[in-house]
Amino acid sequence: MRILILETRKLSYNSSGVFLSSICGILKEYGADVTHCIINNPEEDSTLLESFIGKKFDAILDINSILPLAECDYGRYLDCIDAPFINFIVDHPMHVHQYLDVQLKRYYVICIDKYHKEYIEKYYPHIIKTVAIPLGGIKYTGTNIDNYNQFKKRKYHIFFPATYTPPSYYRQIMEETNTSYTIQAEQILQQILKGSTAPIHELYKNITSWKDKRFALRMYKARFIDRYIRDYIRDEVVNALLSEGFKLYVAGARWQMYNGKNKDKLIIHESYNYESLPSIMSNTKVILNVQPLFTEAPHDRVFNAMLNDTAVLTDTCSYIEKNYRDNMLIYDKSSLKESISALKDTLNDTRKLYNMAKNLRHTATNETWEDRCRHIVEFIKTII
Repeated sequence: MRILILETRKLSYNSSGVFLSSICGILKEYGADVTHCIINNPEEDSTLLESFIGKKFDAILDINSILPLAECDYGRYLDCIDAPFINFIVDHPMHVHQYLDVQLKRYYVICIDKYHKEYIEKYYPHIIKTVAIPLGGIKYTGTNIDNYNQFKKRKYHIFFPATYTPPSYYRQIMEETNTSYTIQAEQILQQILKGSTAPIHELYKNITSWKDKRFALRMYKARFIDRYIRDYIRDEVVNALLSEGFKLYVAGARWQMYNGKNKDKLIIHESYNYESLPSIMSNTKVILNVQPLFTEAPHDRVFNAMLNDTAVLTDTCSYIEKNYRDNMLIYDKSSLKESISALKDTLNDTRKLYNMAKNLRHTATNETWEDRCRHIVEFIKTII
């Protein structure tokens, strides 16, 4: 099997680069012939891209790729290489609409949530086939909590690796773009806080009269609603933990902008890249996760935490409900203060956290990139 990986994006903390490097290494272990190239700019790297024109591969793979729009003298680059193109979408499809909307000759998608799969199948019918495969976790080689005393000595109690953006930032963008977005955002937010588990595009459809023909484009234009709601909930979760007296270690961009009344309990870790995240998690008792409005698949924070013997504090999704609810600390977005307060004793009980972390490790053996690559290979075999 010949695979061409053309890496065009540097997503947060180089996560996409780490994902693709992991996929590349594992596929090689499976016996695949893999070429991995970084394309910083399709125009500046045109010579490299042109070197693949006319060549045959079993698949071309990229994450949240910008390549569908890239053109050469003969047409679109991806149509000039003899291979199906697989775009691995790691966010809600609305955020990459302009790349999904391109009608390539052999266009396929991997996404991470079944509701994203349904969305793509409905609104991008030119994409030949879509499959949902969750992200994988990465284990730090030094992780070991067979000894409770080792776990007890971990440096960080509750750690949240994530970007911070004040909700007011996206609210201002919506107000400047279209004031109706602000009203719609509040309507959707209230439905989520009341317990709705519908994907955001269904919630949006329920409050508008938009027709299917232009729905995907309208969702793209309204994408800041998604960002606003994510950051509003993230802000509220952090506020609830700090107000209960917990110190919270955070790492990521813009945490200096946090201005909650208990900001003195927020401890900002030095900057990091994704490669160092498993190591940080291996020195943490509890990883905080706030779901990015995905109602099926967990964020990769969850899988990384599980594989690095760390307890998980999170809101839920159907994947967690089905597989891990009994071994995770679940808070409820609709009653944050009460649910965080109810978890306080467990969060302060290192022995319980240790046992939860051990249980997660034993049940998370398949939440790895090795497992995800097995599914990726199976998908490729169905399209070649």
